[in-house]
Amino acid sequence: MELTNSDKFLLAKTFTELAIQNDLITHWQEPEATAKEVTTFFNTVYETLDSKENK
Repeated sequence: MELTNSDKFLLAKTFTELAIQNDLITHWQEPEATAKEVTTFFNTVYETLDSKENK
């Protein structure tokens, strides 16, 4: 099954939200550092869903 970019985005968003809710992403004192952690997590999920190895 081929995922659309919209599907990949929504899955990455959902996984990221769940990771935040379950304290799976490091929270730093500096908000910018925490935002970078969240972005890295999201991008990793999205890129994994987008990788040729998963097709």
